[in-house]
Amino acid sequence: MHRNNFHIIQTFKCRFEIFLVFAILSFSVAHARSIKVSCVDQFNEKIRILMPGDSIILANGVWKDVQLEFKGIGEKGKYIYLVAETPGKVTIEGKSFLKFSGNWLFISGLVFKNGFTPGKTVIEFRTSAKVYACNSVLSHCVIDKFNQKSISTPDHWVSVWGKNNKIENCYFGGKTNEGTTLVIWPDDSNSVNNNHLVTRNYFGHRPPLGKNGGESIRIGTSEVCNNISASIVEGNYFERCNGEGEIISNKSGGNNFFNNTFFECEGTLTLRHGNNAIVAGNWFIGNGKKLTGGVRVINEGHRIYNNFFYKLTGDEFRSAISIMNGIPDSPPSGYASVKNVIIANNTFFDCNDTWSLGTGSSENNCTVRPESTLMINNLVYCPDQNELIIKYDKTDGITFENNIMVNEKGFYKAKGTVPGEVLTGKLGGFLIPYSKNEAKELSFVKSDILGRTFKNPVVGAFQNFDEVPKVELATAVNCGPSWYKPVHQ
Repeated sequence: MHRNNFHIIQTFKCRFEIFLVFAILSFSVAHARSIKVSCVDQFNEKIRILMPGDSIILANGVWKDVQLEFKGIGEKGKYIYLVAETPGKVTIEGKSFLKFSGNWLFISGLVFKNGFTPGKTVIEFRTSAKVYACNSVLSHCVIDKFNQKSISTPDHWVSVWGKNNKIENCYFGGKTNEGTTLVIWPDDSNSVNNNHLVTRNYFGHRPPLGKNGGESIRIGTSEVCNNISASIVEGNYFERCNGEGEIISNKSGGNNFFNNTFFECEGTLTLRHGNNAIVAGNWFIGNGKKLTGGVRVINEGHRIYNNFFYKLTGDEFRSAISIMNGIPDSPPSGYASVKNVIIANNTFFDCNDTWSLGTGSSENNCTVRPESTLMINNLVYCPDQNELIIKYDKTDGITFENNIMVNEKGFYKAKGTVPGEVLTGKLGGFLIPYSKNEAKELSFVKSDILGRTFKNPVVGAFQNFDEVPKVELATAVNCGPSWYKPVHQ
């Protein structure tokens, strides 16, 4: 199935996306200065005099071996801008990076390719150890195959510090060396409860690294996993992000993952450390490709609902849902036990190992079974499979309630399952199962995966297909800059 099948209704926004930044700039800074520079010396000279509303414009062409530091104090409604003369026509190559710090900064239109960073990061939301960027935006930028010469030389492509920053409509693809594509660092008082937003970005193909350190997004580290990050990852498109088993590694508290599309990714959205994550409205599209997975659950307080899991082939840690055992008195770098987790109103279609429970029980001293965990109102339709629930340990701490499960023999009879009619509807060119069975009401599930408010809550992620709303799933078409088309290997 082609990824564009998931694009339901396209709006006309792509026609003017290329002009969006400059329209905003023109409106906001009608009386401000626009200063064009054509070399690093001019950049360093002019960057010192910028005021709120001003913009510095990099001239079209190749900027090679440049280490840019962008500092400024803008104001709400009056960013200081760093933009390309023409979006996509400014390429930053060779041994280069960009660091920026201050308040209300806006960067757009830059392309990093044909080189690598001589430091630890390609684009960094800080200029020194404690000098961060806040209220700032990285928009419509590209990092494409900007790799170290050795895959064992680590770097990160984007490091996000500070608070209230946004990364939007960027393309990041082709990373081959060790290090996370995008990292959020909730490390201190100036970066916790940060409210960062990562939205409408295109995370392109990342080949297998062969070891840890190949995540596409990581939020936090095991050392600060008890800190609250409160970051939002929403409406992004992940295409064959196969760097390692963790596509997204959640390692801090209070993060939200909404309405993202994971297309043929060999791994899972992993709730590795930290508590109280929300995983809702996401599309995990495996298309029968090997090692494709869904959500791996560790720690406590998570809410996983209204997600769609389609033709995933992964097993155990890469199952559609994998709930791990924990380590007694686990250190931060270990496996904390699963507690007070709710997995509700999800739809699973043609997945190999749908629910794997107690994973890891035979290794790493993972002997603490999940507690106070509820799996409710889920629709599992896998008519070619036999076992839908794989148990690696006792599951007495997991409650099953009001789930419809269908395997090769018909209705799968297990504790907490109910019979019900399974119907199919068309969406994006393929069939999706749904049910009209009444769901047990949950206060946090107010709509279905398509954003339709429930009249009468039903089992699964979809209400019906009588009237399909006009929605835009995250795809390769509507994520990333419209002016940049990556060349796929």
